[in-house]
Amino acid sequence: MDTEPKKPQKDAPYFMIQSVDRTLMILQCFIEDRRPLGVSEIARKLELNKSVVHRLMLTLLTHGYLQQLKNTDKYMIGPKAFELGSVFTNSTNLVDEGKKVLIELVDRIGFTAHLAILEKDSVLYLVNVEPDHMKYLFGAIGQRRPVYNTALGKCLTAWLPEQQLDKVMEGCKFEKLTDHTITSMDAFRKELERVRQIGFAVDNEESSYGVRCFAAPIRNKDGDVIAAISTSGYGIAEEKINELGITVKSLASQLSRRIGYFDN
Repeated sequence: MDTEPKKPQKDAPYFMIQSVDRTLMILQCFIEDRRPLGVSEIARKLELNKSVVHRLMLTLLTHGYLQQLKNTDKYMIGPKAFELGSVFTNSTNLVDEGKKVLIELVDRIGFTAHLAILEKDSVLYLVNVEPDHMKYLFGAIGQRRPVYNTALGKCLTAWLPEQQLDKVMEGCKFEKLTDHTITSMDAFRKELERVRQIGFAVDNEESSYGVRCFAAPIRNKDGDVIAAISTSGYGIAEEKINELGITVKSLASQLSRRIGYFDN
């Protein structure tokens, strides 16, 4: 779900440090656009003075969080930013155990597999495992996807309290990508009820024709849904939907147990 970076807050909390806030918004521009950006472009996007943005970007450059493309005025994310992200992925038991389960899922089904979390109003991919014959088709680590047309998004929102669900979905535009795409909040709520009943979710060619995806929730020791795993691929027969959904659900339950959840 691509969104414009948030503009500087006029009524920011008292504890906010303006220079830090602006620096993080600059980094957010690179996360959202996923391409090299120049000082002027970022200044326009954030509605900030060009000289202010330039100084902040030079600071990020000095510390390795940005790097400048050779012979251009464009910048891109630097190695320090990658290093910071790797600290997160290497410090969570969910990711470590998730990789093992995704490998088993790929071995069983033969399609690509993902682990993702809900981050604000979109699905954030943490781990991606692909079979050799599908390398690079679905690589999505660090990327975001909409909630309404992904199996992962359905799993990550199906068990949310009503008020929290409304907040996640308040800006959703329900863009119609195929004839199967969910295009209203009422239809989405009905879909979430179905997900709760069967324990897994299906993207039945809702994002792209010919592609089906199956996801199931991951629960922590308190029983809260904190993540989801999925498998997706081209040309999956309709009669295989229930079988694949049950397989993903089984492995998701296995991962939940590995991180401390026990279903009474």
